[in-house]
Amino acid sequence: MLLLILGGVFVGLASALDFTFRARMSHIGEKWSLLHGGAFNYGRYRRARKERGWSAWPVYVMWVCIVCGISLLIAGFFLHFGTSPKAD
Repeated sequence: MLLLILGGVFVGLASALDFTFRARMSHIGEKWSLLHGGAFNYGRYRRARKERGWSAWPVYVMWVCIVCGISLLIAGFFLHFGTSPKAD
C-alpha cells in the first residue's frame, strides 16, 4: 500500500510542476499552453527559460518524478493485488 501512496505523491508532484511550467508559459504570452494536454512543447519552455533566467532543474525533477511515480504505482499494484487471480 505504501508504494501506491508514494507513486501517487510522485505523480502529483510531477503534475504540479508541469502546471507551473504551463502557467509560466501562459504568463509570458503562450495563449494555449494550459490547454495543450500531452502536446506541450518543453523545447519552447527551455528556450524561454534561458531568456528569462529560470532554473533548469525543475524540468528534470518533473521527469524523474513521473518515471518514479509510474514505476511505484505499477509495483504497488502488483504487490497489493497480486499477479494471479484468486479462485473463489
